[in-house]
Amino acid sequence: MMNNNAIVKSNRSSLTDWKIWQLIDRLSTIFHKISALVLLFVIVAIWYQICARLAHVSVCGITEAGGYLLIWISYFAIASTLKKGRHIKVDLLLRKMSERVQVVLSIISNLICVVFSGIMVWESIKLVNMYYVINEISLFLHVHIYIVYMALPVGILLFGLEALKEIVFAVPLLRSNRK
Repeated sequence: MMNNNAIVKSNRSSLTDWKIWQLIDRLSTIFHKISALVLLFVIVAIWYQICARLAHVSVCGITEAGGYLLIWISYFAIASTLKKGRHIKVDLLLRKMSERVQVVLSIISNLICVVFSGIMVWESIKLVNMYYVINEISLFLHVHIYIVYMALPVGILLFGLEALKEIVFAVPLLRSNRK
C-alpha cells in the first residue's frame, strides 16, 4: 500500500505529463526570457538617452518606447512569477495554519486569479479592439497603440492558465491530506 506522499507524487507526476501543462510551462519560460531581454534593452536604451542628453544630442522616442516595453515586460513575466511562487504575499498567518488549510487557501486564491484573469482578458480584448478600430498611433514612434496593448490579453491569459494549473496540482494535495 502506498503512503500519502507517494500518492501525491504519483498524482503530480501524472498531471505534469499532460501536454497542456508542459506547453504552459514552456510558454511561461519563453515569455519570462523575452521579458528579461526586453528589460535589458530598455535599460540600455535609457542609459543611451541619458548619455545623449549629456552630449546635447536629441533622441526622440526612447522614453515612449521604454514605457510601452514596460507594459510588455510586466504582463509577459506575470505567469512565470506565479509559476515560481514569487508573487508578493503576506504569509505570516498562513505559515501558522495547517497544511490542509494552506492548500484550501491556495486553491481559493488561485480561483480568484482565474476569475480575475478571465475578466481582464475579456476587457483587454475589448480595449485592443477599440484601439484597433479608432486606429490610434503613438506620437513619436508612430506605432499602432493596439499592438502595445496586445500584451495584456496574452500575458493575463497565460497568468490565468498558470493559476488554473496551480489549482489542478493542489487538488490531489487536498485529497491526500483528507486521508
